[in-house]
Amino acid sequence: MPTLLDDFPVERIGRSYDRSGNESKGDSKASPGQIVRLVSAVDTALRLASVEPWIYAAARDRARRLGTDAASELVAAGIVSRGRLAAAMAASLGLPRGAILPEDTVIGDVPSGPVRLVKTCDAGLVTRIFVDPLLETLDAAAELLDRHPNLRGQTFVATAREISAALGARSRVDRAQSARLSLSADEPLASARSTLTGTQGLVLGCGGTILAVALLSGSVAAGLFLHVAASILFFGTTMLRLLARLHLKRRPAVPITTDAGSSEKLPFYSVVVALHREESVVPTLVAALSLLEWPVSRIEIKLVCEADDAGTIRAVRHAIAGRAQFEVVAVPPSEPRTKPKALNYALPLTRGELLVLYDAEDIPHPTQLREAHARFQQSDERLACLQAPLTIHNAGKSWLSDMFALEYAALFRGLLPLLADQALPMPLGGTSNHFRRAALVAVGGWDSHNVTEDADLGMRLYRRGYRCGTITAPTYEEAPHRWRIWRNQRTRWMKGWMQTYCVHMRQPVRLWQELGAKAFVTFQLLFFGMIASSMAHPFFLGLSGWTIWTMATEGAPNLLMTALLVLDLVNVVLGYAATAMLIRTVLKPRERTGLGLRLLGLYPYWLLLSFAAFRAALQLLHAPHRWEKTPHGGDAASAARRHDAGSQDLAPLDAGHSLEARPALG
Repeated sequence: MPTLLDDFPVERIGRSYDRSGNESKGDSKASPGQIVRLVSAVDTALRLASVEPWIYAAARDRARRLGTDAASELVAAGIVSRGRLAAAMAASLGLPRGAILPEDTVIGDVPSGPVRLVKTCDAGLVTRIFVDPLLETLDAAAELLDRHPNLRGQTFVATAREISAALGARSRVDRAQSARLSLSADEPLASARSTLTGTQGLVLGCGGTILAVALLSGSVAAGLFLHVAASILFFGTTMLRLLARLHLKRRPAVPITTDAGSSEKLPFYSVVVALHREESVVPTLVAALSLLEWPVSRIEIKLVCEADDAGTIRAVRHAIAGRAQFEVVAVPPSEPRTKPKALNYALPLTRGELLVLYDAEDIPHPTQLREAHARFQQSDERLACLQAPLTIHNAGKSWLSDMFALEYAALFRGLLPLLADQALPMPLGGTSNHFRRAALVAVGGWDSHNVTEDADLGMRLYRRGYRCGTITAPTYEEAPHRWRIWRNQRTRWMKGWMQTYCVHMRQPVRLWQELGAKAFVTFQLLFFGMIASSMAHPFFLGLSGWTIWTMATEGAPNLLMTALLVLDLVNVVLGYAATAMLIRTVLKPRERTGLGLRLLGLYPYWLLLSFAAFRAALQLLHAPHRWEKTPHGGDAASAARRHDAGSQDLAPLDAGHSLEARPALG
């Protein structure tokens, strides 16, 4: 990306400029170093901040093109710090630097315009004005102060970040309360704070009791009903995989648009990352986010940490030192201790038109924001979110991480593109979601009590008339490669999907009306079908084994048992084949090494998913909001040079995007 200094070559140093930084129309034969200056607040501020006039001219020109201001461009380019520039402007205006005190009451706030202004009042009714002036309007501000000298005694210069931090501190209690309650306060039926409503509990209890009595009494009809129902659900999820594969085969190649050549009037982008006990991955995370191709003056990166997580906060502050776009947000400790609660706390502090969410271990492709922006520009306001594909970078670490990588490939490269292209409800992944911020706020943000807030949010967006899509620029993720870590993570995911299903099925008739028949059936297959089929795997296996044993020892069973055995075997074989075909379709040739042997691990992996599903069901009863944290680190650095160039047709990370390099300025 072009930098501020690239825009204005060094040869301009010998030219003449007026006090606004524009090139003088006077004598063009001025010798090098002969700068025409007028005694002005701008000149004084630039001299005190050690900023050359030609650099200020470059900053003004870049600001005009990007829709920012010169000070923001100077800070973004690393020419001068916010604090030093504020001190220089204060001195040029004859004003003191100041900070809003905790005991001050804000009685007026002008958040935008030619100057950011906040008016406060203390206990003694003494008013003070805090301003964050623009360099472009500094002379006008000086003239105003000359005409009204009484203002000098009550006006102080502060930076925009200092003002925002002071105002944010005043809203901390309200934001913490709002984040903790989130949807449960405004839309109780839309929140997972309560697992089941009274009606749901009654229906589930009565239905379960009737079914249990029927089964214990040896009712053939009850057993047959359960068996057939489970088989239909399993078959339905299999058909989704087959449709995804067929869709990919017929899907036309979509050219990847990143809008890389344009930096004109880009919207402000907010990047939000929730971290908890993530000291080890912070340096890699900050380096990766610094490479995102977006003007530094048009992006904010908020790293959200629990206030009592001193180790992570310390690591973050060290890693972001000198990087103007980064900021730490400390979340007051409270229950529930969940990622969505932290995100809801930070959401009011963001100001981007577009917002993207990442996880602590993520390494997003540098062009991801560009592609998302281009897609949003090409779509109407109903497109609320774009999901980037997640690629596992440590697939070879263990058998578990390898199975995890195959699972993610089928989901993010196969199933989600099908759902997006068919305008069907799409359960979002927990990271690399690019939102129109207005749509995210309109649906109430995330549910702080849902441990898979992403899947729930995808459904709520769809129910409110929005839709989700996919992009191609990937994000590298780290898969759990140890049993205990995988078990805890998968239990949380299964529990969250159960929560999400229970929440959205509280009013099934209304859900049908809002979704329509096709989307309603898709929702049932995605959520209930996945949960039920996961829990049914061991029963299918056990029943099939028992039937085969009976046939071998006692001869052919009756017609009903034979039909059920055939149904089970067809389901298992077809489900396995559909998954294997989808995986093979989404993988590129270089990723298929040893694929046949790896696919043999699918069914044992499904049995582990069944274990996680039963564990999740038990947790749903006694610890519905427990967030079993997935630790990261150890493998993130190995992804720094890796990128799925074959599947994405994008340049690899090491093609000019070294994580050790400083980001391009501007």
